[in-house]
Amino acid sequence: MINIVTRGKYLYLDYHINNKRYKKTTKFINNSSNIKYLKKSVIPELQRKILSGEIFNKKSNKFSYYFNIFLKHKEEHIKAFTTRLPYYNRVNHKFGDYDIDNITRFELKEYLFNLDMKNTSKGVYRSCLKEIFDYALDDNIISVNPILNFSFKKSENIEVQFFTKDEVNILLKKSTGIIHIYLHIAFNTGLRPEEILGLKFSDINNNIITIQRVRTKFRIDTPKTKNSYRKIHISDFVLKKINELNKYNEFLFFNLDDSSRLRYQYKKLLNDTNIKHRKLSSTRHTYATLMLKNKLVSLNELSGLLGHSSPRVTLTYYASIIKAEEVNLGKNFNLYK
Repeated sequence: MINIVTRGKYLYLDYHINNKRYKKTTKFINNSSNIKYLKKSVIPELQRKILSGEIFNKKSNKFSYYFNIFLKHKEEHIKAFTTRLPYYNRVNHKFGDYDIDNITRFELKEYLFNLDMKNTSKGVYRSCLKEIFDYALDDNIISVNPILNFSFKKSENIEVQFFTKDEVNILLKKSTGIIHIYLHIAFNTGLRPEEILGLKFSDINNNIITIQRVRTKFRIDTPKTKNSYRKIHISDFVLKKINELNKYNEFLFFNLDDSSRLRYQYKKLLNDTNIKHRKLSSTRHTYATLMLKNKLVSLNELSGLLGHSSPRVTLTYYASIIKAEEVNLGKNFNLYK
């Protein structure tokens, strides 16, 4: 509501926007004709501008404005927000001060092409940009999303990094403390780091581990996919290692809530054993690769053990392991005889 008030001999307009009170002079002298004019012309126009956001609530057309909307939505809706935040911030660091309606498709392509990483790793940057421009499109700031239908040249097959059997045995023999028990679980189950850190003692029943949560960077969340909810059989020697942990804690690894906190011990172990550095997640690749190489499981079975959404995902990673020449069907093989 907009009220007309007097102060001295002048008329003022008194109103609220976003719980903030405003008193603005009209510079009109207090008389009946001026009051009538304010009610008929000035106040209705002021109400229209307030409701439309044209005044006092004017939106920015800066990239950073829509980036912050995007960021708030991601924080509320995606599990991997803390992991992806550094990537999102790099995008805003580049384009934050730009007027979003002046950013060209050429500038976006140049930015993405010049990122020093594989094309498969650029997807998170492209997705971030697309969603931010979608917000601007929905807000009628731009008429077309400049990054729509933008694609990268298909990368070659993913090269999986894994440890050899000898390297695994050396790492297990030379490691001590928490990293020793962690590696025993990781190499023998193929669990993701966040799945291992999310394990509670109550998840272990005899020789069966039930995966039902993940823990990463101060967050406890649901597993990555529907198929990530699963049960994994563990050997007696792995169970024995787990039983060395303090059972008075709820979680196996107590307050160790992110794999980055294992980084120092892990790097030191690799350096001390003179083993080539690979990511901590390579324990998972090692498990999968050796299971396939030794023909202990089929692709479908491995997909289930790893908690992949489908065997197609498993094949994406491990196609190079499954070579046609390794499948010996015999010289006299005839499928239809």
